[in-house]
Amino acid sequence: MKPPRRADDCGNVAGIRESASIARGKRQGDGEGRKRRRGAHVNGGFNLRTRTSSISDSSATAGRIRAIVAAMLTVLTILVSGAFGVQPARADESTGLKTLRFGYPSSGTNWNNGVLGVALEKGYLDEYLKPLGYRATGTGFVGAAPALHEALTGGDLDYVDYAGFAGILGKSKGIDTTLLAVTEYNSGWRLVASTKSGIKSIKDLKGKKVAYMRGATPQMYLIKVLQQGGLKFSDIEAVNTDLPSGLSTLATNGIDAAVVSAGQEQQLVDEGKARVIHSGIKADRKIFYEPTVLIGRTDFAKQHPDVSAAVIKALLKAKDDIVKDPDAFNKLSAQRSGNPLNVVEATAVDDPKVGHPVTLTPALIDSMKQVQQFELDNKLIANPIDVQAWTDPAPLKQAIEEYEQDKGVADAKKDAAAAVAGVVDEQAAGATGASADAAARNHANTAFAAIALLVGYVLFAVAVTVGRNRVRAWLNVLNRKEIASVADDSADESSASTAASLTSRIQSLGVAKRVLDMVFLVLLPIGVFVVWHVATASGLISTLVLPTISSVADTIVGQLTSGTFKGDLAISISRILKGYGLAAVFGIFFGVIMGMSLSANRFFMLAFKAIRQIPMMAWVPLLVMWFGIGEGSKVAVIFLAAFFPILMNTIDGITRVDRKLVEVGNMYQLSRWRLFREIYLPGALPSIFVGLKLALGISWMAVVGSEMIAASSGIGFRINDARSLMDYSIVFAGMIVIAVAGVLMDVVLSAISRAVTPWETIRKATA
Repeated sequence: MKPPRRADDCGNVAGIRESASIARGKRQGDGEGRKRRRGAHVNGGFNLRTRTSSISDSSATAGRIRAIVAAMLTVLTILVSGAFGVQPARADESTGLKTLRFGYPSSGTNWNNGVLGVALEKGYLDEYLKPLGYRATGTGFVGAAPALHEALTGGDLDYVDYAGFAGILGKSKGIDTTLLAVTEYNSGWRLVASTKSGIKSIKDLKGKKVAYMRGATPQMYLIKVLQQGGLKFSDIEAVNTDLPSGLSTLATNGIDAAVVSAGQEQQLVDEGKARVIHSGIKADRKIFYEPTVLIGRTDFAKQHPDVSAAVIKALLKAKDDIVKDPDAFNKLSAQRSGNPLNVVEATAVDDPKVGHPVTLTPALIDSMKQVQQFELDNKLIANPIDVQAWTDPAPLKQAIEEYEQDKGVADAKKDAAAAVAGVVDEQAAGATGASADAAARNHANTAFAAIALLVGYVLFAVAVTVGRNRVRAWLNVLNRKEIASVADDSADESSASTAASLTSRIQSLGVAKRVLDMVFLVLLPIGVFVVWHVATASGLISTLVLPTISSVADTIVGQLTSGTFKGDLAISISRILKGYGLAAVFGIFFGVIMGMSLSANRFFMLAFKAIRQIPMMAWVPLLVMWFGIGEGSKVAVIFLAAFFPILMNTIDGITRVDRKLVEVGNMYQLSRWRLFREIYLPGALPSIFVGLKLALGISWMAVVGSEMIAASSGIGFRINDARSLMDYSIVFAGMIVIAVAGVLMDVVLSAISRAVTPWETIRKATA
């Protein structure tokens, strides 16, 4: 049986929606209707309905005050704790021993291929540290030097054994460390090229994609290799990534060549997929060998020289083991690193005493100076350091004397003096002590000044919050009085005068309320900048960790003026638009199908739910291998990240459409297309736009994350590149640029949402 009229005759089904909405409104009762009509009364340009908000706002505001005060007290606690020292060595409650934390670079296994690895493996560190109340624990960092520097800065490591290149870089950038010994002297790097790249010599690298790790020894090694081939660093397309990612990308021909730790490439070489172009261990020792250094966090090393001496004694014992039986060391290294024994043997220094010195001889100190000059020449650092002043020879000298005396060596003191001959041991204890005392007093003064400023801000925030609360409460009272006077039919001249007075006061308080609302809106951002400025200006937090506001502002201006940020931002936005656009198309498509069809929902949902649980960044290594290091992998990561918020919100929007409207559409025999276009889509659009907004923010996280792992362009690459060289002003500047760009894109999307769903704007305004 046909209905009396077709849908064409009754107009757009949205009219049905409006009629149903009006009918539901009428059923809400006359009492509520009168309340709405009274609330809609306007006098003096003010909507009286908005003035009659509940007095319960007072309790909510009080809660906000408590939250602000609690947050500020938390910030004060953090700043004060940061001002008066970093984390001490942690105590183990089960043994009563404090834990000394050692860090070192890792290629994927928690193994240090040197004297520190042997000392940890055989328990020599614990043997010498336990009498002093300590135990040792070692952690390998795949992120190498940048990750180790961040852990040092955060006070999470006490000693680090890594390349002298990285040690000089960190010291130059402001990390307060002390050089204790040179523990290794070799070159464990190789330059490997894909057989499909056609690269057979160093000269063939021109114009090719080469993966390396910036801010660490692989960068120095790559530059030296290029110089031997008559090339410049600018002649190649350098890709900054960690060593495992570079090797995996090389395996899928995503790049042409990569710097790897010797042995990592063996499987690819055996399979005929890669060839070794250059091997550091076989090259000129004077050019390619670099020192590995043991450094300590200065505040700890200076306070506990006996602990540093005990650590070095353990390293000396490990060195003796290696010198006595190098074959056993090679077997241990092969077992713990996972590399074949023949690879370990091929990368070992012929003379173990040369490869594992644990000294500070003039030759090794000169080698450190050469490394620093290399960094200066290649503009990797701007501030040179005094290598001898950086070094503290006392623990090494003490360790050698005590260790050899325990062994019965007659010339222990002579050997100790020779081991530290490269360092001029000039102590100026009195001057240093006086300088330290003055610095401590100045530090305390600035810390208390910072606390005073923060307390002032807290008081200002409380005053604004309380004032805003009081004004709103007064407005509520006056609004009720004005409503009562308007409702009074027997009003005389005095009542009219009172009403006019009330209106005037309401208008004045309304202006005050708007001003306080604006101040309240920016209260938290102001607080962030206040804390930031106080922390850096007073020295409570090192500018290495938190750059000053002025330096970040200068960096933003400089990077935008030079066009660096503009180019990087344009590349990142281009990637976002591609991945986000694909995610929007497929997310809405599948969301509509799964929302309108129960069978489709059951068919797809289980697979989508499973994929959705996998963290976004877990896909990056696989996608880099599948799609290469170019645009494909970045777009794929963004697509996966943005797809699911759009999908789930589209499904939610479709399933929440009023079933009565769907029944009306079915009654008028609307086709599936018209049912979707005129009923499902208008009802689901608000939810779809919520998904689009969520996906946009996640897309920014995805593109930055993917560019940080393996890229040669984009804002994420720029941030990671700056992080590698410890230029955190660029890191913060990049974060701010991303925030601004993200907010602007969100504003544009919100404007589109309002234009497409005007009924939703009206509904919110009248709710």
